[in-house]
Amino acid sequence: MAHANRDDRIRALLRTQDGVLGVGQVKEAGFSRAQIAARVKKGEWSRDLHGVLRATDHPVTPRSRIRAAMLSYGDQATLVGRSAAYWWRLTDVAPAEVEVSVAHRAQPRPRDGVRLIRRDVPPTDRVVVDGIAVTKKPATVLAAAASLGLLLGARLMDQALQAGVDLEAMRTVHRRTAGRYGAVLAFELLVLAGGGARSEAERSAHRRLTTAGLSGWHADHEVWLPGFGRAVLDVAFVEQKVLVEIDGWAYHRGLRAFLRDARRQNALVLGGWIVIRTNWFELREDPQQFVRNVEDALATQSRSGSV
Repeated sequence: MAHANRDDRIRALLRTQDGVLGVGQVKEAGFSRAQIAARVKKGEWSRDLHGVLRATDHPVTPRSRIRAAMLSYGDQATLVGRSAAYWWRLTDVAPAEVEVSVAHRAQPRPRDGVRLIRRDVPPTDRVVVDGIAVTKKPATVLAAAASLGLLLGARLMDQALQAGVDLEAMRTVHRRTAGRYGAVLAFELLVLAGGGARSEAERSAHRRLTTAGLSGWHADHEVWLPGFGRAVLDVAFVEQKVLVEIDGWAYHRGLRAFLRDARRQNALVLGGWIVIRTNWFELREDPQQFVRNVEDALATQSRSGSV
């Protein structure tokens, strides 16, 4: 009966821990060193990172790799950066190396597949999620976004904000960590998140149109739309009735704005306008496509006799 209880405890741990076990947990369940060695010899378990066993009938997954790394380094370690973002399910992409933070005074040995970061994570930035100590969402997003670079970092932060991560909480974290590596990029991302993405997108769109030799457009052009009322158009080719609507990040487009914009766009289309939408991401990643879209719309209106 004792063995049955012991095995039940191990099976429960394997279910909740992605198929990996800490050696200390196995001993606490009632296994001796010899019994552990016997299970390894039989091929039921394999030795993974230091102090970690893996059940051979469980697949190796990003979650099991993260779990193994955290079990190996113990309770004082904290999952950080992109690995933490993956654990929070803020991204579907797991980094190649598990990012683990330990205190400056700690002297653990390196582990294969683990990037060790010597940094004290304050308790205010730390929480246990699914049995793993991980940085809280604001600190996680800020660190992960800064490590990804401007474009990928912006996408991650935009998605996190849409998922409910608090912008002011991220600003608070940044003020406390302003001297850390990546803080400059993190600040730029926070400015974009606070509304700077839209103004930057507008400047970029104007610059791209001018560089492409497209003239005759007006910024912030006012029109009266039947069934809607007064509307201010971001970039309007008035004679051709081609409109460019410029967005920043998706975070700023709530349901109310979406519904209002849908009514507005319907009124424009009924009035004979072609509406092209662009955003900060397109203008950063593929500005040539933006210009082609505008040129194609102008050509379409010209053929239809709108000029």
